Amino acid sequence: MGLLFLFSIIAAGPVGIWTSRDLKASSGKLAAEARAKGIAGQTLGTAASLWRRDRSGQAELHRTKTDLLVIEDGAATLVFGGSIPDAHATAPNEIRGSSIRGGESRKVAPGDVIRIPAGTPHQFVLEKGQSIAYFAMKLAR
Repeated sequence: MGLLFLFSIIAAGPVGIWTSRDLKASSGKLAAEARAKGIAGQTLGTAASLWRRDRSGQAELHRTKTDLLVIEDGAATLVFGGSIPDAHATAPNEIRGSSIRGGESRKVAPGDVIRIPAGTPHQFVLEKGQSIAYFAMKLAR
């Protein structure tokens, strides 16, 4: 959790402190919500959030933000690069689709730190019964 505090302090805005107890309580709530919906998230400040997935996510691309992810629990396959064949805008500078074509795949696990540059398609793919929890920070280009 040391990295989590470092990243939360770097985020823009007033000082934010999330204790280990706060984060564990949030993780429990996210786990319950993810079991019901497949994904759950909680924003921490203006540029950071906690996420838990219990199923594969959509392919996504952020045109102006770099993702910095720290895997806290679970495992998944991260697919990145390539293209999103059925890409569509979901918000300004945000693209989503069902899959990635021609990307690379890499297994990720607790303790891994991942930087996904702006403009790079990426997607978490989970096998049945898998889940993954991670801290995400959006960094402006």
